[in-house]
Amino acid sequence: MQPLRQLWLTFAAAIAIGVVSGQASAAPEDSHLILYPGSTAVYINGSKTQAQAATLELDGRIYLPAAELNNWFGIPVKWDGDRQAVQITTPKAYLEYSLADRTVLENGTGRKWGTDAELQGNRLYIEMAALQQYIAFHGKVDHELKRVELRYVKPEANRTRFTNDAAPNVKPVAKFTVDKEAYRIGEPIHYSNLSYDPKGTELRDIQWIGNAQAIFTPGLYKVSLTVKDSLGNVSDTYSRNILVKNEPYLDAFEHKVYYAPVGTYVREEEAVLRKYLRGIPQIPKQEQKPADRPLIVSDSPETFTEKGFLYQEKVNGKARLYATHVNGTDRKMKFAIIVRNSDPVRSVTIKTTNQGEVYPSIYANLMGNEPTIEFLQGKRAVETMVLRPYETAYYKVMPDFYPGQGMNVLYDVETDGEVYFSFAAMEQEDGLDTIGVFPRLAYKGNVRGTFSGSEVQWNIDASSIRRPSSFAIGDGTSDQFVTGTDFFSQKPALNLGNYGVVYKIHIDAPPKMSVLILPRGGVFRGPFLVNGKIVQAPPSGVMMDYQGYTIIARTNGTEPSLDLEFSPASGSAFPIDVIFYPLNRK
Repeated sequence: MQPLRQLWLTFAAAIAIGVVSGQASAAPEDSHLILYPGSTAVYINGSKTQAQAATLELDGRIYLPAAELNNWFGIPVKWDGDRQAVQITTPKAYLEYSLADRTVLENGTGRKWGTDAELQGNRLYIEMAALQQYIAFHGKVDHELKRVELRYVKPEANRTRFTNDAAPNVKPVAKFTVDKEAYRIGEPIHYSNLSYDPKGTELRDIQWIGNAQAIFTPGLYKVSLTVKDSLGNVSDTYSRNILVKNEPYLDAFEHKVYYAPVGTYVREEEAVLRKYLRGIPQIPKQEQKPADRPLIVSDSPETFTEKGFLYQEKVNGKARLYATHVNGTDRKMKFAIIVRNSDPVRSVTIKTTNQGEVYPSIYANLMGNEPTIEFLQGKRAVETMVLRPYETAYYKVMPDFYPGQGMNVLYDVETDGEVYFSFAAMEQEDGLDTIGVFPRLAYKGNVRGTFSGSEVQWNIDASSIRRPSSFAIGDGTSDQFVTGTDFFSQKPALNLGNYGVVYKIHIDAPPKMSVLILPRGGVFRGPFLVNGKIVQAPPSGVMMDYQGYTIIARTNGTEPSLDLEFSPASGSAFPIDVIFYPLNRK
C-alpha cells in the first residue's frame, strides 16, 4: 500500500482540477451522460469528452469517479489534506470519505463505507446506487450495449445545497425529458421521469397526462406530469409540448408489431388484420416426421357417460400417450391408464421420460394449456415401474373426477417388452379386479387411434424474407395431419388438429423481425417454447380468430437461428398462422 502522503498528493491533483478552483464549466441544467465501464470516454448531452478516470464495474455494481461529480452534476468535491478525506456536498447530505480507515461521515454520523465506495488506482469511486440517495439523478445500466446512462436535473439556484433531516418538509418536484426535439408520425417517444423529492421522501404517486408512446397525427401535443410523495405533498404540474412532424414513420398497426413487448396480446379489428396479414407469401419449409415414437390418442368418446374402456393399444419400445376426456355422468368417477404385461415369463420395465398432466378441471383451455407447458419444458425426472409376468397395474389414476370436469395428459414412455395400455372410465368402487368385464365404449367423433409419429420437424431458411410471410399449423393441407389406425375398430384414423404432436421448428438466419401468432379457426390458447423459454399465446385468457395476435418472439437480425417448439393444446381450434413480420430499418 502506498504511503498516505502519496495518496494525498494523488487525490489533490486529481480532485482539485476544476472542482474547487472554479475553472471547470458548470454542469448543464439538464445533463444526459453515457458512460462505458472501463473507459474514460463520456458523452455529455451528445458531446464526447474524456473523464479523468474510467467508470468501474465491480461484482455487478457500477462505481463513478468522485473527481467527476462536479463536471457531471455540479456537485462540489474537495480534498481535505489534514483529514485525509474527500468531502462531497450533495443536495441531500454532506459526505466525508476518510481514506485511511475507509469510513464515511454522513451529516456528522460515521460508518464504514462497505460496498458503497471503492478505492482503486489512487482514486475514490462511489457506487452509483448509493450516490442516488444524495443526488437526484436517474441511472440505467444497459447490459446489452454495455453502457451506463445517467440523467440529471440541476437543483434550482435558490435552493440550499443540502437539506438535513431537521429541515421542514417541502413538496416534490415533477420533471421529465424526452429523447428528441421532434418526432415523425408513429415514431416511439421515450420519456425519462426525473422527478425527485428534495428531502429524499419516497414518491408514491406518479400521474401522467398525454404521455402517448407514439402519435399518429401531426401537431403539437401537451404532456404533463404530477407526483406525490409518501407524506401527501403534491408537486406543481410540469408540462412540455411534443412536436409531431408531418413525416411518416410507422402507422398504428406497424407500431405495435415493432414495439409491443414480446408476449403481448395485441387486440385488433378484423378488417385491419385481414388487410395486413392475409394473402401474404407462404414460407417454404423442409419437413421430417420421425416414426420412432407412435402417438396413442384417446379422445373419443371425449365426454363419457358410462364406465368402460375408452381406448387401448399395445406398446413395445417408445410411444406417446395422449388423453383428453370429460366426465358426462351425474356422479364422481375416476379416470385411469392401466398397463398389463402380457408375457407369462419375463418382467417388463416401463420408463416415463416426459410428461404433462392436469388433474380434472372445469376450465377447458386451462385443461389443455397447463399440461402442454409442462410437457414442452420437459423438466420431470425419469420415472420407472416394473411389471412382473402377467401383472396388471395402474400406470396413472385420477380418483376424483367430478361431473362436468375434464382432464388432459401426455406421457412419453419406453418399454423393454410388450405391454398393453388401456384408458378407462371407472366407477369409484371399481378396481383392477373388475375391469375384465368393462365394455369398449363406442367412437363418437373427435380423435382416437394409434398414429405413425408424434413429432414434426420443420427447417426454414429465413434469410431471404423481406416482407411479411407465414406458415400454418393445423390446416390439414400445408400441414398434413398424421394418420393411423383405430385399435378397436381397425379402421383408418386421422388426427384432426395433430393433438399430441410436438412441432420442432428450426429457423436459420432470421432477419430482424417480430413473430406473430394469429388464430384462424376459433378459440385458441397455447404455449410456445421459444429458444427454450415458454411464451404463452395469449399471456392470459384466450384469443379468437381474427380478433388479435400475440407476439411470441422478436429477433434483431444477428442471431444465427431461432428455435420454436409447439404442441396443439386441448380445447384450442385450428389452424393458426405463424407470421414472420420483418422490421425493416426506418
